[in-house]
Amino acid sequence: MKNKTIIIIVVVLLVGLLGGYAISSTIPSFSQKNSPDLVQKQNGIRQEQRNQNPNPRPNLSKSNCLADECLTVNNFDYPAGSLSTQAKEALIEAINDEYKAHALYEKTIEKFGLVKPFSMIIRAEEQHISSLKALFDKYGMEIPKDNWAEKVSAEETLKQTCQSGVDAEIANANLYKDKLLPMITDYEDIALVFTNLMDASQEKHLPAFERCN
Repeated sequence: MKNKTIIIIVVVLLVGLLGGYAISSTIPSFSQKNSPDLVQKQNGIRQEQRNQNPNPRPNLSKSNCLADECLTVNNFDYPAGSLSTQAKEALIEAINDEYKAHALYEKTIEKFGLVKPFSMIIRAEEQHISSLKALFDKYGMEIPKDNWAEKVSAEETLKQTCQSGVDAEIANANLYKDKLLPMITDYEDIALVFTNLMDASQEKHLPAFERCN
């Protein structure tokens, strides 16, 4: 009985030693995880991420911050100030034009399904509307209601709807360039948003609709 007990103890010890060796061989040591090559690789990844996402506006202020960026500005309170009547009119017209485009693309998806590029551009329109709403919030303005769902309808064919998208994006870009941007020259933050939306229409949305047309 005593010999049997000794054998069992020896077997248990051997199993424990072998198991511990197997585990230690599969898990890299602290020094391995932090080897110079690995650290250099990690630093390279971080630098690449910084290069891909640089901060184009490091000197944020009350006049140029957007949305949650304003949280980093010292002594910033809502509303940020008052807008001229002309600037208010520009904001209202801008958001209504984005509402209109969103409603048109939504009607198209309801009729034809999640077809590209409408299924993708409608999400971009939602972001455009959100960026404009952030400006309304910043200046304490009431956000206009979106009543465009009953004012627009999809075309009979997808080709016709693609052409409607082309027309809508051209009109949208021209609206910002020719009318709305000249109305807000004294407001850096609004000009930045308007310019971004204009560029998105010209450089991204318009080519996508032209390809599907």
